[in-house]
Amino acid sequence: MLAVAVVTVAALGCEAPPDPRSAIPSYDPFTGRLIQLSADQNHDGAIDQWTYLEGNRPLRGEGDTDGDGRVDRWEYFNATAQLTEIGTSSRNDGVEDTWSWVTPINGEARVDRSRLRDRHVDRSEFYKGETLVRVEEDTNMDGRPDKWERYDGGRLVEASFDTTLSRGRADRRLTYNAQGKVQSVELDPEGDGTFVRVPLDTAASEKGGARP
Repeated sequence: MLAVAVVTVAALGCEAPPDPRSAIPSYDPFTGRLIQLSADQNHDGAIDQWTYLEGNRPLRGEGDTDGDGRVDRWEYFNATAQLTEIGTSSRNDGVEDTWSWVTPINGEARVDRSRLRDRHVDRSEFYKGETLVRVEEDTNMDGRPDKWERYDGGRLVEASFDTTLSRGRADRRLTYNAQGKVQSVELDPEGDGTFVRVPLDTAASEKGGARP
C-alpha cells in the first residue's frame, strides 16, 4: 500500500503564509487573484512543487519529489480545502496511475489503480492498516466492478465474479484453502443472491482466482 504523505505547500496556502524564500506566487492578470504557488522544496535551485489555487483555496498540487524533472506526485482537494487523494506513478515515469485516499472509510484505507495507465480506475484495493482485506476489479472497463476478492491476513480466501459482466453483482463464488487451491464453488445463476454449492470437479480448471 502506498504511504500517504503530509501536504506541503498546498496546506501552507490555507493555514499559513508561504515561506517567501521558497514560494513564488502567480496571479490572474485580470482579477488579481492568486492562482499558483511554485516552490523549491528541497532548496536545490529547481522548482519542484506547484500548487494551483483559487485565491487562498487549493485546487490541486503537483510535485517532483525525486528531482528528475517529471511530476510524480499529485494532490487533490475538496471544496473545503481538505486533501482527499494523492496520486502517484507506479513506474516513476510521470504517468499518474495510482490514487491513495487520504481519509479511511469505515476503517479501511483505499488505493485505486489504473493498470492500463489511462486514468480509468480498474482496480480498487482496501486495507486495514497495511494489510490488504479486499479488492474490487473492473475487468471489462465498463465502469462497474465485476470481480471481488476477499483476503484474510493478506491471503486470498474468496473470489466472486459477475460472469455476465453486466449485472454488477456476483453469480459465481470460489473459496480457497491455505495452499491457494479452490476448496468450494458456488453458483447463483439467477443473480438473486442465493448461492448453491456445486461439485469441485465442475471447476477443475479453476486456478488461483482466475475468471471461470
